[in-house]
Amino acid sequence: MELGKINKLIAERLTPQGLYLVDAEGNEVLLPNSRMPKKPDLGSEMEAFIYRDSEERLIATLEKPFAQVGEIAGLEVMDAVPFGYFLNWGLDKQVLLPKKEVRHNLDIGDFVGVFLYVDTLSERITASARLERHFNHDIDDLNEQDGVICTVLQKEKLGFLVTFGDRFHGMIYHNEIFSVLQPGQKIKAYIRKLREDGKVDLILQPEGMDHVEPSAQKILDRLKENGGELPFHDKSDPQLIQKEFGMSKKTFKKAVGTLYRKKLISLKDQGIQLNSPDSAS
Repeated sequence: MELGKINKLIAERLTPQGLYLVDAEGNEVLLPNSRMPKKPDLGSEMEAFIYRDSEERLIATLEKPFAQVGEIAGLEVMDAVPFGYFLNWGLDKQVLLPKKEVRHNLDIGDFVGVFLYVDTLSERITASARLERHFNHDIDDLNEQDGVICTVLQKEKLGFLVTFGDRFHGMIYHNEIFSVLQPGQKIKAYIRKLREDGKVDLILQPEGMDHVEPSAQKILDRLKENGGELPFHDKSDPQLIQKEFGMSKKTFKKAVGTLYRKKLISLKDQGIQLNSPDSAS
């Protein structure tokens, strides 16, 4: 029976306190009535998460935490105490982030990227924000331009720190972000650059023509919505382009070039104009 992980257990016997689950070695753990949504069939297999309750007793729950032991997640600070911080990881009992496992002070409401492990002395599930010890730096099998599913960990000065795959980590820089990101959010991103130190630079949209085509369609759709004309061109303010289209000026210019080469638009001094079907043929 693994502490801090989801275990496959057998429903063995019901008691006034709840249901006792047993593993292949015969170890028992209680699933309290309060955590049992309905009466189970005895002998059936169940997936239950094992942790310690407020009295440090092993206990089971059918609820799923935001992360298990051995995983990395972005968790919210719920309380600050002299010896550390308590984080919300999706269960009734919060997980402790000791002061010794933090690089700088945190405030309630902050999100922090942490690695979950079982402390060998206390045998408690514990968090560490010293992620450099726990990230996977062996990126030899990764490829630039690959798409990956990331979990947003925390906001930093340069951008958002994310993790993906087998505990790889990377950064999505602020100037590459055109939508709101939240810690804990799962997003698709693309590998832009693999660094020698094991870090990865990521972007939210694929580069190259795969990126230009959907961007061109977005501009085309916006033109149709606005009577065939838009007051944007290659001299327009990048921030206005970002606000209007949700893309960088570089991407906007590539997309406009695609539409122009396909004769779908005309370039005017005041902006871009949608061509009639006859002129596009």
